[in-house]
Amino acid sequence: MKLRLLLLPLLSTCALGQAEAQIYRWVDAQGQVHFDQRPRQGAEQIEVRPQVVEREEHVRESEQNRQRLFDVREQERAEQRELNAQLRQQQSARCAKLREQLALYDKRVFWYEEDANGRRVEVPNDRVQASKNALLAQLREGC
Repeated sequence: MKLRLLLLPLLSTCALGQAEAQIYRWVDAQGQVHFDQRPRQGAEQIEVRPQVVEREEHVRESEQNRQRLFDVREQERAEQRELNAQLRQQQSARCAKLREQLALYDKRVFWYEEDANGRRVEVPNDRVQASKNALLAQLREGC
C-alpha cells in the first residue's frame, strides 16, 4: 500500500513533466523501493501510462450548465455596460444643455415672454431669478 502511495505522485509528476521519460525501479539493500529517471544496476524499467479520468455524465452536464450560466451572465454584464454608457452619454448631453441655458442667464439683461394677445412682456426679475435657481438646482442634482 505504501508503494502505491509513493508511486502515484511520482509517476504523475514524471508523466506530466516528460511524456517520453523512462522510469526505473530498484530496491536498495534495506529493502526500500526507489524510482528514478536514470538507470542503475539492478533497476528495471517500468512503463508509465497516463491515467485517463472519464468524468461522469452528470459532471459534464453540470460543467456545461455552469459555462452557459457564465456566458449568459457575461452577456448581461456587457449589455448593462452598454446601457450604462448610453445613460452616461445622455446625462452628459443633458448637463451640457442645462449649462448652455444657464449661460444665457448671464448674457441677457432683459427677459421677455408673450402674453395671451401675442405681445412681448418683460418678465420680472424675481421670476427670472427663480427660474435660474431652478436650473442651478437641476445642475446640482444631476450633473
